[in-house]
Amino acid sequence: MFEHVKKINFFKSNPEWVWYDENDMPHLTEAAPPEAVESYEYWKKWYEKSQETGIAYD
Repeated sequence: MFEHVKKINFFKSNPEWVWYDENDMPHLTEAAPPEAVESYEYWKKWYEKSQETGIAYD
């Protein structure tokens, strides 16, 4: 479980890598390294699945 939490939040760990739109949705900046991109894609997949089903997946 700890690895999931770490991976899903890594891209948010550096304010130079992420910005938030008017709906508080995160987006990556050009400064994001590959590890942050991987984390963001992992988060995005989880987020989209949870939006479809209404269930927060681990």
